[in-house]
Amino acid sequence: MAVAIVGLVTVGGFKLIALSLRTLSEVRVEKELVNEAQKVYLDFLTKEDMPDSGEKDGVKWKVETDSVPVVDDLELTFRRLTVEYKERELVLYLPQ
Repeated sequence: MAVAIVGLVTVGGFKLIALSLRTLSEVRVEKELVNEAQKVYLDFLTKEDMPDSGEKDGVKWKVETDSVPVVDDLELTFRRLTVEYKERELVLYLPQ
């Protein structure tokens, strides 16, 4: 009986370790995505000739201009910056 209990605890421990490692790798990829998106965002802020879409070092981006009605005849115009990295996507909204 004690051997069975120790076996179950051991299997549960290994599953917990595997889950923790998978979660850690997911967090690392998300952090890399955020860092790459920040780099692209800074390029849009500092470079006047930044193209609306492109790819560099495995990072893809595209910019679309959009607007939403706010009050009466007023519209809020913004740019939607979509950054893709390692099959993940992050969307940033930039003021126009």
